[in-house]
Amino acid sequence: MVRTYRSALREEQARQTRVAVLDAASRCFRRDGYHTTTMKGIAAEAGVSAQTVFAQGGKAALLLAAVDRSLVGDDEEVPLLRRENMNLLVTEQDRAAKLAQLRLVALDILPTAGPMMWVFREAAGADPEIAEAWQEYERRRFEDYRAVVASFGPFLRMDLDRAVDVYWSVACFEVLDKFLRVRGWTPEEFADWLLEFVDRALLNPAPPSASPRTRG
Repeated sequence: MVRTYRSALREEQARQTRVAVLDAASRCFRRDGYHTTTMKGIAAEAGVSAQTVFAQGGKAALLLAAVDRSLVGDDEEVPLLRRENMNLLVTEQDRAAKLAQLRLVALDILPTAGPMMWVFREAAGADPEIAEAWQEYERRRFEDYRAVVASFGPFLRMDLDRAVDVYWSVACFEVLDKFLRVRGWTPEEFADWLLEFVDRALLNPAPPSASPRTRG
């Protein structure tokens, strides 16, 4: 029993250390940019030794883990569509409830992921390893969006391929940045706009009683 307890304690301490390092790396990447950030700088930000930071992976690995955390809150290898909020969105059958869940997903992901996506794309421009990861990320984003749009199948006003292309082009961090950073919208305002866009542009007109429900 003592060994089990000590093992669990060490695992929890290791997890907390990794969280601290990744949170510090995220702050450094967003504040200073990927290329300017150093492992020593991350260590200072986290209040740990450089050796502790290197134990979590190289700088590219830390960036990719930080990107994952910005998207789903952790760096566990669990596909996005298997996450609870996305699973609820895909499996929900009621039109209004699906749109309301889409708004919640947008609020949960886009505001936190947007800044890290800029860092990610900037780094991909000069680092082949990260560039390959960026291409994989874009491939997965398209496939995830396809699953989301396909789940609206009975309500779509256009063919699936066209609807996926439209949604993929709009629900991206470049558009998010223009609304939030450039024009000063709040995440809630953006989420409301995205819901209305999907409802009006991608879906057939709903009966008066089936208008989208928002949760403020």
